[in-house]
Parts: sequence; structure tokens; C-alpha cells
Amino acid sequence: MKYGLDRLPDNELLTPELPGADQGSGEIAVQFLTTPAEFARLAPEWNRIHAQAAAASVFNSWLWQYQWWQVYGADQPLRILVALRQGEVVGILAVYIQKITILGVPVRIVRFIGTGADTHPDDMAPVIAPGLEEAVAAKLARAVLRLSQVDVVLLSDIEPQSNFARALEQAATQVGRASRSEVSERIALVELPSSWPLYLQSLTSDRRTRLKSARRKVLAAHRVRFFVWQDAAGLDRAVDRLAELHRSRWRQAGGSDSFASPQYIEFHRGIVKSAFARGWLRLYCLELDGEIAAMTYCYRFRNRVYLMQAGFDPAKARANPGKVLLGHALEHAIGEGNMVFDFLRGEHRYKDQLATGYRTTLGVRVFHHTLGALAYRVRRIWLPLLKARLYGKPAKLRP
Repeated sequence: MKYGLDRLPDNELLTPELPGADQGSGEIAVQFLTTPAEFARLAPEWNRIHAQAAAASVFNSWLWQYQWWQVYGADQPLRILVALRQGEVVGILAVYIQKITILGVPVRIVRFIGTGADTHPDDMAPVIAPGLEEAVAAKLARAVLRLSQVDVVLLSDIEPQSNFARALEQAATQVGRASRSEVSERIALVELPSSWPLYLQSLTSDRRTRLKSARRKVLAAHRVRFFVWQDAAGLDRAVDRLAELHRSRWRQAGGSDSFASPQYIEFHRGIVKSAFARGWLRLYCLELDGEIAAMTYCYRFRNRVYLMQAGFDPAKARANPGKVLLGHALEHAIGEGNMVFDFLRGEHRYKDQLATGYRTTLGVRVFHHTLGALAYRVRRIWLPLLKARLYGKPAKLRP
């Protein structure tokens, strides 16, 4: 499908700026959309490019980002940058302007849709048509820095396969703005072999013995059933049980922000249903004596399984239902032919114990020449760095 520029009404056209950006077949222009209705209508083009893009994830899919905007967008300014070449959409970057106050100063921050609330996705990036990554990333980076009434551009958790972080750094340099690049998250993963026996052989003798022992003990004490949720009509019930198990598990360990707000539950209820319809959902369940005692909420995308959330019944803790279920989940992922089991963000000991490798996501902050940007840099960057230097500890910078 091709879009004429008149199909994107009432929006500012950001005209081509970069020589040679056409990569041989027409210059690239960028428009931005500002309404939820335009966001909704963009779904076919977004889905088409997302299916082909090299830097694609569940988190930069239309279904994730549109569902997030419906739940969390409220009255925040929406800016969806659409790159077009000869009237055809070749790239999409969805952001919004978050308004906060720092040191008594209003600060306006550009963020990826999907970030900035009580959701924390990894692997964010614009979706870009294959073969045009460099040119489109450069155009979108330039365009996002030209958005008006903005103090800070804060784009975090960028998919490492995307060249957008580098394009944003270069664009900041070209327009004379200060920027800061950083690692957003260090993420543990398991590289999966071709069979479960090979996976067991890859473990240390102690870990292999513990895994087998945990399965034997739970089988000796309970009626056990492992399954992957397949009941579309029962997905609401599944989300309710997952939320209950997650809260119960973390109540014993000091609490968790996940499943703590009505918005979080509503958002994931919608995503679970959409992901199930796409074949992306992997909701692993362990039933003990007829009751679900543990659940692990994952997505499967491009032969990788991503662990989003999990929970178990602390009353059944002696049976180690969470650990037993994770073993079954790994075995199932291997059986499907997946190449990686990815733990996503979050520092937990079990992740490091199982990990065979790590990856990182990236972040870039760009600062406009405004009082709001100065207040942000003082409070969120300079003071934390100063404290870290004084106390000899690594700085953990807040978004």
C-alpha cells in the first residue's frame, strides 16, 4: 500500500535534509501523526514493515504499542513519525511527550511509546523496511530532534540490532546538541541446543542433578501437569491467576510493581489476547493436585522465547513449582526448535545461574538548550554521578 502525503492530514511535513538518503530510488520525507485514530489506521503498514524488519520485537509491534497507548496515553501529546519514499511507508517511530516537574521546573521528555509508566519493555526501535535501515534511521533521528516544545529526547532500551541509537547520536552532533549514550540493560539468556538431552549434558553435574531431583520430588508428592495455555475463551481467567500468583510470590519477597495497578493488568490482559491470536503467547503452567501453582508468561518471536513475568503459590514453595516450571518451559522451548530463551530485564540470581550468555540494550539522551533540559541534567545525571564519585559506587541513572 502506498500513502500519498495527503493521506496524513493536518500534520507538519519534515522535508528531506540528507543528501543521498534515497539510497538510489527516491528521497525520504517524514511526517508525524498526532491522533489515536491515525495510530489505529497505521496498523496494516506497521504490521507489514514489522514482519520484514531486521530490528523487530514484540515490544515495537503495533499491537504492543497501540494497546499501551490506549491504556496509558491519556492526554499526553502523541507523535508518530512516518518515513515515506515515493508515497510508500518505509519506517515508523512512535513516541510521545511526557511532562514532569524537576526542581520545580516543567520538563518535557520525548519517550518511546511503551516506556515511562509501570511497563518496562526491552528491544525498542523504529520499524524500518529492509535495505533502507541507514537512510531511514538517519531521517527519523533528525526528525525526532526537530519536534517542538521538547526539552529532552530520552529513547532507552533500544534493540541492539537497530542502528537507531547511533543515528540519534550522529544527529545530535550535527545539530550541536549535547547527548549521552549508555547501556540501558544487561540481559541474561540461554542459548538453546537442538534437544533436551543435549541441554542436560550442557549443565554442570550439580545443576543437572538438582533439576532432575526437583522433578522427582514434585511427582512423588503431587499430581502434576505441565501445559501451555491453549484456551482462548479462558484468557481472562489465566491473567487473573497469573496476577494472583505473581503478587503472592513477591509479597513474600518485599513486593513488586508488576500487576500492582489496574492499568498494568488491563494492559497485559489486552496484550495476552492479541499475542495469543498472533501465535506469540507462551503461557506455561504447572498444575499441582488440580490447581495451577505456577505460571510463566512468555512470548515466542522469531525462534526466541522471551520471559515477561512469572509467579508461583508460596504455599507450595516446598515443591519448588517455579523452578520446576521453568525447567519444563525450557524443555518445551527446545522442542519447538527455538534458538534462545531470553530472560529480558531484571536482576535475579536464577537468571545468572542458568545464563549461557548476555546481551545489552542501549539508550540515548539528547538535551535541548532549555531550562527544562538543564534541570533534568542536574537532577537525573550530574547529581547521581557526583554522589557515585563521592561514595565510590557506580551510578544508577534514572530515566
